[in-house]
Amino acid sequence: MVLLAGRMAFRQAESFREGQRYFARGDWKPAIRQYDTAMHFYLPFSPIMEKSAERLWRIGRMFEAEGKPGWALIAYSSIRSSFYGVRSFYTPGRRWIERCDEKIASLDARMLVREGGIKPGEAALERQKYMAIFKDDRAPSVFWSAAAEAGFFGWAVSALASAFYGFEKSGRPRGKAALCGGLCFLFFAAVWAVSLLMA
Repeated sequence: MVLLAGRMAFRQAESFREGQRYFARGDWKPAIRQYDTAMHFYLPFSPIMEKSAERLWRIGRMFEAEGKPGWALIAYSSIRSSFYGVRSFYTPGRRWIERCDEKIASLDARMLVREGGIKPGEAALERQKYMAIFKDDRAPSVFWSAAAEAGFFGWAVSALASAFYGFEKSGRPRGKAALCGGLCFLFFAAVWAVSLLMA
């Protein structure tokens, strides 16, 4: 775990430094890519996560000011997708995600108006639709995810235990041991299947 965390910290810092070099040169496309990569090497409490998000936000604001909403969307979406891409039993960067939701919804509505997809008067309603979609949290259930893990582990252990202890050398089942192993096998398989459906 220490080696893995060290490698991730190194790759994160390396990607951020590359992003900084591109940022200083005004080479925005690779800068966005490198900051996005740095954020995907997520480590809790790493200051690089915040710095990368802040740089991407600045790039998005710059493109907005230049009248390039498509590029601004790429920068804001990178922040949002990076934080969602590293979520586990909690979602890091919720403040950034909320800020990006507002920007993305507004920019998408403005682009639809510009392209003739909707009328100017419909922009506010379109923005509300986007926000409703963004607020619908589809994260897996922590409880059912943990139950799925326990179900799989129990299923595997009961299968191995049944194979090694549920039968005699001749191949005949060992009464209670075989019955117990078989029931445990079925029970944990059911827990695993139901938990995957519910998660």
